[in-house]
Amino acid sequence: MNKDTVEKFPNQKERQKDFKCSLGFAMTVIGSKWRAIILWHILKTDPIRYGELKKSIPNISHKILSQELKIMEMDGLIERIAYATIPPKVEYITTDRGKSLKHILTELCLWGKKYMD
Repeated sequence: MNKDTVEKFPNQKERQKDFKCSLGFAMTVIGSKWRAIILWHILKTDPIRYGELKKSIPNISHKILSQELKIMEMDGLIERIAYATIPPKVEYITTDRGKSLKHILTELCLWGKKYMD
């Protein structure tokens, strides 16, 4: 693939239909209640196992965490690595696309710290 070519997201046209600006589209990728937080924890502890991730976000249900991880994997933000062991072992790592959001998430985190207290 050419370096200048940007890979499309799944359902990109559907995601873009409600927005005329790039910020709206970006928020469809990271804007769920949990997605940015999940990505933040994976970025901080890359690779991270499912159990560790769940412990680091205690208020998220297993169902929602699993759903969000699947969406993030489809979007190419993370990669799921399953090991054929007993008990099963699964790790999540960020892709280059996911890593490209690190600066943005860091700034959001700093902004939140400034106004949260």
